[in-house]
Amino acid sequence: MTENVSKVLGSARYEAHWVQRSSLVRLIARGILPCSNYTAQLEQRPERVEPPMWNMVFYAPDMCEKRLTYFEEQVTLVNNTGAQLIIVHDAGGEHQVPIVQHSEVETLDDKFIVYGKLPKPEQGHKGCILVPADSFVTAIHYSAFGPAPQQDCESFMQSQCAGPAEIFSLASGEIPWPLIA
Repeated sequence: MTENVSKVLGSARYEAHWVQRSSLVRLIARGILPCSNYTAQLEQRPERVEPPMWNMVFYAPDMCEKRLTYFEEQVTLVNNTGAQLIIVHDAGGEHQVPIVQHSEVETLDDKFIVYGKLPKPEQGHKGCILVPADSFVTAIHYSAFGPAPQQDCESFMQSQCAGPAEIFSLASGEIPWPLIA
């Protein structure tokens, strides 16, 4: 019996760093998959632009082996144009990831992030949670706001977040991520 695997846009936290004193950039995606048999991958988009754009892709089999699984995917790319950001598309939309030196990494002390629950609605956000910015959440969430001070995040939640997210069950084969054709 063969198992069907869906290719979907996933969700992660992204960072990009210059590799020493070169034109190389390392793009890193980190997150938590809800199923141990899912895989995460950064895939280059077909547009011919410099530096290349990326999709955060999950490969999701029909059956979910429920166990939270941490992932870290990395790609190294050449940035001869001197661009200051990398564009990544995922279930939460387009992310412009700034390229920084390791010494410029922002400290996340006393910062928080508001996450919404996938699937992302047309307007607003549903199923919002507020977590410290250095925490990981499962990949069924997307970053809606932050990192920012806790009070700013709470104000955002009051004005932008609707009620609870719609409930879905991974066991029945439903997946919250947009399918890639």
